[in-house]
Amino acid sequence: MKPLPSIRRRLSRALVVVSLAWSVAVAAVVGWVVRHEMDELMDDTLRESAQILDGLLSSQASQLPLRPGGVMPAPPHKEDLVWQIVDTHQQVLLRSHQAPAQPLADAATRGFTSAGDGWRVHAEAMAPGPGTAGLVLLVAQRNSERNEAVVDSSLYTAGSALVVGLLCALWLSTRVRHELQPIDELSQAVVSFDPLQPHARLPDTQRAELQPMRQAITDLGSRLARRVANERAFTGHAAHALRTPLAGMVAQLAAAQRASPEQVQPMLGLARQAADRLRRVVAALLTLFRSGSDVQVQPLNLPELVAQLQVDGLTITVLPSPGLQADPDLLAAALSNLQDNALRHGATQLHISLRDDHGTPCIVLADNGPGIPDADRLRLQAALNAQDYKDNTGMGLMLADLVARAHGGALRLPAAAVGCTVELLLGPPRGASSATGPSPA
Repeated sequence: MKPLPSIRRRLSRALVVVSLAWSVAVAAVVGWVVRHEMDELMDDTLRESAQILDGLLSSQASQLPLRPGGVMPAPPHKEDLVWQIVDTHQQVLLRSHQAPAQPLADAATRGFTSAGDGWRVHAEAMAPGPGTAGLVLLVAQRNSERNEAVVDSSLYTAGSALVVGLLCALWLSTRVRHELQPIDELSQAVVSFDPLQPHARLPDTQRAELQPMRQAITDLGSRLARRVANERAFTGHAAHALRTPLAGMVAQLAAAQRASPEQVQPMLGLARQAADRLRRVVAALLTLFRSGSDVQVQPLNLPELVAQLQVDGLTITVLPSPGLQADPDLLAAALSNLQDNALRHGATQLHISLRDDHGTPCIVLADNGPGIPDADRLRLQAALNAQDYKDNTGMGLMLADLVARAHGGALRLPAAAVGCTVELLLGPPRGASSATGPSPA
C-alpha cells in the first residue's frame, strides 16, 4: 500500500489551497465592491460638477457668448470633464474646449444617460434667469477614463488582497512546520531509543498531545526490556543445564564407540554424530537468544577458531589471515551453522578465508556442493536484506545474518561458478565493548 503524504505536507497544501481560494474570493468581492463604489463616486462627482457649473454659468449667462457652435475661450488644456449648453432645438450654444460639437444627449432628458459607449452624461436644467430659459447643461466624462479608474482601483485592491492571502498562506505554512517539529523530534528520538540500554529514556516533550505517545513508547520499551532480561536469564540457565550433559553424552558415546565391538561401532558413530549435531543446534539456539545483547569483542585468530569447530565429513581449509576483532561465541555459532549447512547440502570441502572489503573484514566460505539456483539465491538474499526470515531461510542463514548484523555488517550470497559462496561481512559493532573470555569450546 502506497503511504499517504505526510501530515505536514497535507496540512500545508490544505492551508495554501484554502488561503488562495479565500484570497481569490475576497479579491473578486472587493473588486466588485470597488467597481460599484467607484461608479457611484464618479457619478456623484459628475452630478456635483454639473450643479457647480450650472451655478457659475447661470449667474454669468448674460455675459456668455451663447451662439450656435460657441466655444468657451480657454488656453489648451486636458479636460477630464467636458460640458455643453444646449437649447431646445438641440443646438450647442456653448461648450468647453474639448467637448464635441454635437450634443452629447437629448436636451429633453434629465439626470444620467450614456452617449453610446463613449460618454457618461449628466443633464441639468440651467437655473432660471436672464438668458437661461429652456437651456440645458450637459456635463460628461469619457467612459474610457471611468473604466481606467475602475480597473486600476479594482486591480490594485484585488492584487493587494491576493498578496495578503499569499503572505498569510506562507505564514500559516511556517506555523504548521513549527508546530509539527516536535513530532519529527520525537520520531528521531524513537529511532535512536534503545530500551535495552541502561538508563535509556526518551526526551521530554512540551506538547500535551505527544505526552501520551511518549509514555506509551516508554512503557512498551520497559516491557520489552523486562522480557529480554527474562529471556537472557533463561538462556544463561539453559546453557548451563544443556551444554554440559550434551558434551558429556558426546564424550561417552565416543568412549563407547572405541570400546564396543566392531559391528556396533557404526551405529554408535551415527549416534555420536547425531548427539554432536544436537549439541551444535542447542549452542546455536542459545546464541540466537543472546544475539540481541551487547557484542563482546576481542582479538581472534580465524584458523584457531575454525579448528575448534571441525565437522565430521567436511574437509575445511582455512587460509592464513590477519587478526580479527569479533565476538568469539557469536562468530563460532555462525560459522558452525554455516559449516553444517554446507555438509547437509552435499558439500565435502569448504574453503574459509578472510579479506578486506573496503576497510571492513569479510569472512568468505566457499564449498564444492551443488550450489543454489540463481532465482533461489536472489530470493534468499532479498529475505536476508529485509530480515524476513520466516518461511524464507533456515536457522543457519538466519543466525549467521543476525551475528553479522550484531557486528554492524550483513550476510551476502554472491553468485558462484562452483558450489555455494557465503560472505559474512563484519563491521564496527553497535555497543561493542572490549572483553576477554575463554574461546568457544
